Formats: sequence, C-alpha cells, structure tokens
Amino acid sequence: MHRRLFLAATLCLILAGCNQDQRILERIGYIETAAFDAAPQDKIKATISMPLVTQFARDGKTTDELLETISTSPKDAKAALSLRTSRIIVSGQIRTFMYGEALARQGIWKDMDTFLRDPSISFRTAMAVVEGEAGAIISQEYPRHTKTANYINKLLQKEFNKQSVPRTALYQFTRDYYDDGMDPIAIMVKEQKKDITISGIATFRDDKMIDKLPWKDVYLFSLLYQDLSQGEFSLTSEDPNLKAISFRAVRSKRRIKVSKGPSGEYEADIYLKVEGGVEEYFGQAKLSTDERAKVEKLVSEHIVMESLRIIKTLQQNRTDSLGLGKYVRNKMSYEEWKRTDWHEQFSQMPIRVHCSFYMKNFGTYFD
Repeated sequence: MHRRLFLAATLCLILAGCNQDQRILERIGYIETAAFDAAPQDKIKATISMPLVTQFARDGKTTDELLETISTSPKDAKAALSLRTSRIIVSGQIRTFMYGEALARQGIWKDMDTFLRDPSISFRTAMAVVEGEAGAIISQEYPRHTKTANYINKLLQKEFNKQSVPRTALYQFTRDYYDDGMDPIAIMVKEQKKDITISGIATFRDDKMIDKLPWKDVYLFSLLYQDLSQGEFSLTSEDPNLKAISFRAVRSKRRIKVSKGPSGEYEADIYLKVEGGVEEYFGQAKLSTDERAKVEKLVSEHIVMESLRIIKTLQQNRTDSLGLGKYVRNKMSYEEWKRTDWHEQFSQMPIRVHCSFYMKNFGTYFD
C-alpha cells in the first residue's frame, strides 16, 4: 500500500515538473515572416508577422499580429517587440526573411549573422529582397489572400518548386557568400496593385546588392545557373519562323569548361543542352515536318544571344552569380588564387555560350 502511494506521489511530481515546459499555442508568438529595412543612424527597422489564433473562434480562422520597431540589431528588435505583446516570441517557425532594397544595397551580412547563430532557425528559410520597403509589404492586406505572410511564403515556394526561379534560401546565400568563387543572389518581389509579384533576381557582390535582373531574364539566368528538371519559358523573335513560342516540361544540363587562351588569360565555355515540349507556337514553320530542325536552331541561337547579354551585364557589375570563379580556382594553385582580384578578372574574361535545343514534342495538333 505504501509502495503504491509512493509511486503515485512520484508520478504527480514528474507531471508537475513537465507542466513547466508546456507551450500553449495561444501564448506563443511564432514569427512567420520577418522584414528588415534601413533606418537612420545605421539602424534597422524590423517588422514581424505572427499568426494570431483567436481563442474563441469557432471556425478556426487566424489573423496576423504585426509588430514594428527600430533597433540596432535583429536580437535587440526581438527583445523590444517582446515587451509589446502578451505572447512569448519565438523564431523557430520563420518561413521568410525579407529585406528592403535600400538595406540590401548597404549590406545584410551583419544582420544575417544573427540568424546563423540561432539553432532554432532553419537554413531552408526563404530569402527575398523587396523593391521598396519590406515592412510595408507584409503590413498590407491583400483582398484575394487571407494572410499576407502565408501568401508570400506559398508564392515563393511554388516558384522554387516549379524551378521558374533559382531557390534562394538562407543556406544558398550563406554558401555563396563564403565561397570566394561565387557571389550570392536573392529573389526579388514587389507590390503590384492588389497582389505581390516576383519581379526579378537581385545580384550581390559579397553581401551588398549591386543590380537586378528583370523578370524577363530570370529563366535564361536559371539555365546558366543550374541544371533544370522541369519548368516553363517563352521567347519572342522578329524571325517569321519564330515569332513566339512557349515550352513546358523543360529539362536542361549545364557544363562549364575553363581553359587558358593564347595570351595566358582564362576563358570559359558554357555548354547548355535544353529540351522542352511546345505548348504554344506562332510562326510560319511546320513543326510536324523537317522544318522543326530550323526552329530548334533558331531557339538555340536565341538562347545563346540572350545568355551572352545577361553575362555581359554580370561582368559590367563585377558580380559572378554563375560561379565561374570556382572553375578558374580549380585551375590555379592556392597562392595564385589568393593573389587574383577575381571580380576584376571576371569582368574582362572571355565567355562563350553554346546551346543545343531539342524539341521533344509539339502537341497533338499536326499542321
């Protein structure tokens, strides 16, 4: 009998101890999206969005609690914001980091260093640069979307999964920042009337945004940036055989070869092998005949021409977003690489693009 009472008392003590660690959903403020903008005196304006579970809601609807402050660092901002809410603010559920363009051009690494040291923050957290103020974006309500923070996260993840844009998350940015043979990139978004839209790619040198590639160049940049296993893209031309054409189920392979030219300078050749199914076509050629080869050649030439234009822009900005420096580094000794001003050398480097496009199908209609 005494043994049973002892076991019961011990169990009650254990349960009472566990009760100290319980986390009630309504009392926890899970940051879903964090936005940072430049502020005077080298400070930042931090805006956070936290889903707010209404305790008495019968239909399970949630709203967002928005908090904003100006501080010297993200951790100071979090401490200041915690004094203004009845909930415990935690970072383990952050889905998206958003940076205003002005702050991105000043440099974002000192603020990102905080997140890298926090073990509760996932390296898969998406990163985006906002045209304008990031805080203003997440503070808006969009009539067609119930929760702005969730809308932004789902928009980015959808495009990442479709491979319409390169995946830009905390992991990718950190990896490329520390790699002295490659510069980071980040997806760019902006407000467009009553929606948010992806507007391009922000190119960085070290941790500072230098330029933006517009949306029309993003898919061609993706072909140069990585291998693709799916995706869609369209192109237009003044050639009567290729006025406009759209492809789906696009697959591509990229191969980079670096060699020394006759004068001893390094040169790069980028080989692209692309295939896709025709989804839409406006032109004079008949795709069900041998004229299809003529269209394939025109598409290949178009990809080469536009790719060289994009590369020229990167060279003018001295931003090696494609990682050609990694291939050059492999051709050098450690001492030689450390003596090299890579960004300067990249800006002058001869780069050629070769593309082989294959039309794997052209629909069920035969012209």
